[in-house]
Amino acid sequence: YLFATYIAPSATLDIGLQQEKKKEIYMKIQPPFEDLFDTAEEYILLLLLEPWTKMVKSDQVAYGKVELVEETRQLDSTYFRKLQALHKDAFSKKAEDTTYELGTGISPLADASKQTEYWNNVPEEYRHFNFNDLLNNKLEFEHFRQFLEARSSSMDLMCWTDIEQFRRIIYRDRKQREAKSINIKNKYLNKKYFFGPNSPASLYQQNQIMNLSGGWGKILHEQLDASVLIEIQKHVLNRLENVWLPLFLASEQFAARQKIKVQMRDITEELLLQKRERKIGPVESKWISSSCEIIAFRKALLNPVTARQFQRFVALKGDLLENGVLFWQEVQKYKDLCHSHCDESIVHKKIMTIINCFINSSIPPALQIDIPLEQAQKIIEHRKELGPYVFREAQITIFGVLFKFWPQFCEFRKNLTDEKIMSVLERRQEYNKQKKKLAVTEDEKFAKDGIKQSASTSGSAVKTSALVSDPVLGLQAYSPQPTWCYSKYIEALEQERILLKIQEEMEKKLYAATPSFTNFKSTASAMSLKKSVSSYNIQ
Repeated sequence: YLFATYIAPSATLDIGLQQEKKKEIYMKIQPPFEDLFDTAEEYILLLLLEPWTKMVKSDQVAYGKVELVEETRQLDSTYFRKLQALHKDAFSKKAEDTTYELGTGISPLADASKQTEYWNNVPEEYRHFNFNDLLNNKLEFEHFRQFLEARSSSMDLMCWTDIEQFRRIIYRDRKQREAKSINIKNKYLNKKYFFGPNSPASLYQQNQIMNLSGGWGKILHEQLDASVLIEIQKHVLNRLENVWLPLFLASEQFAARQKIKVQMRDITEELLLQKRERKIGPVESKWISSSCEIIAFRKALLNPVTARQFQRFVALKGDLLENGVLFWQEVQKYKDLCHSHCDESIVHKKIMTIINCFINSSIPPALQIDIPLEQAQKIIEHRKELGPYVFREAQITIFGVLFKFWPQFCEFRKNLTDEKIMSVLERRQEYNKQKKKLAVTEDEKFAKDGIKQSASTSGSAVKTSALVSDPVLGLQAYSPQPTWCYSKYIEALEQERILLKIQEEMEKKLYAATPSFTNFKSTASAMSLKKSVSSYNIQ
């Protein structure tokens, strides 16, 4: 579909790719691998770069034309801070007074100015909360109910809930509706609640409800209409939303719960992101790099000279990384073999060669590349079922591992020519080999010293019966005592380097003199220095 829409000669949305590149993509279309459209992607990115830079420049010009207005404000002063503190104290006192009045039942429904005042006390990030949000969140709804109970004002919520239950009863079930209506009337429409001093409705609104229901006598002896109950519910909801809800949102307990939720959400998002990155691989993750860098790295691995340099570079970083470069290149060759549509037996031989060389090697370790064991097992067991994509996951994993070292390599080769890169890397590799050999010889030497020391300690153990009587002391006596110290070893290497440097300087000075004298003196000085170095090494 992608090829037919954007690349084919008769494509409806032809991107204008060169004919050679089109042919190259067409030849690799069966089977398709993830790098199939790399050439097209690179072409598009270069094509879009010019208009993108123009757009950025035009934005900068437009921004430069915006008029800048300077305004001086007194943001902080001692008087302002004092005024702010007094204002805060006044607000907190008012909030306490209103909660007390509503809790004790002295004050009726708050007016519009007080309602605005309640919402002003709510932090900005919680002002979007409404009563429906509480209904959808069962946990917060329960906290809201407890909040009202603590202030002896749970009657509003109970009334709203009972009327809501009445409204949800099926219209055909008349008996249940009648029973519920009578229950609501007896429970709430009395002088203790709705028609009392602590009513959610004003005196005018109470009279309206009275007229709507047909007077006090009808309220006492007959059931109420649904329209009357709905009007009552509106007044109750008004107080819940404009008085109790802002007080609840402004409470410290609510703010503390929201902070915990935010932290938990962040942790969950981070875990999901990590899981997604592990699942899709580091290359396809949007956090790792741009398309340009990935394409550039792929091209570098396909370039024999750059690939060889990079291979030497990563060999210094880890034992299996060098094999990773070779594996990636071999898989690319395997892909080309698939695209050539040759005999299946040849393709199968190539698969087995890659497996025997890198994934199930006869030379230990069996796994010669840096991929998980499960992935290697999957390739060995399901190689026939996976078809041409047998090495896809392993190649992506290796690509991701190697890509981490690509920026370091680019930085390393920045100030070096191609000839010098290899010589520098070879010197480093030789130095590492020598270092390893020294470590091995030192270990062998100390192992021998340890055996001798253990033999001497065993002889002393025969003589002294006190050590043998205690099993712990006996074990300590038989164990070899290490005498090697890393810091002394480094110090010795440093001193050896200094001595060699002195030797070179002396030789240069001696060569400047007469030939016969130079030959005699240089050999003598060299011999003396070599003796001193060798004696120091022995020490």
